[in-house]
Amino acid sequence: MTTLLPAVDCVAEAAREHLLRLEGDVEYWRLRTAVLTALTAGTTFTGFPVISHWDAARDGGPLFEEALRALALRAAVLERTSDPIAALLPLAVPVDAMVHVVLAQGPLAWRVAEGTGVSLVHQGDQENVAYVNGCYTCACYRQAWGEPPGRYWLDQAESARRQDHLGACYESIGLARDGRAHRIDFTANTSSSSRPQALSGEGHAGLAPHGAST
Repeated sequence: MTTLLPAVDCVAEAAREHLLRLEGDVEYWRLRTAVLTALTAGTTFTGFPVISHWDAARDGGPLFEEALRALALRAAVLERTSDPIAALLPLAVPVDAMVHVVLAQGPLAWRVAEGTGVSLVHQGDQENVAYVNGCYTCACYRQAWGEPPGRYWLDQAESARRQDHLGACYESIGLARDGRAHRIDFTANTSSSSRPQALSGEGHAGLAPHGAST
């Protein structure tokens, strides 16, 4: 049986309150610092890089805010439906990637949740990145905080298009399966002044933005 989603204005009002509680928690800034530090240690190949001219130093802070807003919206739906699956509102790919980083902070994230009473809703086997402009998530967001930033809240089809472009760029330098495998032989040339070469013999094409000459 499909759960009936709450009225948009009810979700928006609750989400605003949830976000204020999250931002007012004594460990908010520690969580924010931990998340931004994690971004410097590693990133995804297909999540954050779909953002044009992605830069962790510049985009990390704004994306952290978007992730908290997304979690606040999900918590509001869970609060009104008691259905954790219904609460898994579709998110844009970059926002979902940042939600992963937030929740990866483990005990720190859960202490914030416990201290604020805001449920952090996520389930790895129920990933939902089917966000599109005008969907329920979008409507709730608009009602709560205004227009979602288009830089981060990309439609699912646009994210897929950009992921395809990234995949082609990665393949050109020997990275396969969106960075989950590669054909680079680090022993082929041990000179400290030389870059490792892809086994295919392909050149190292630059990762230019979509539409730019490569």
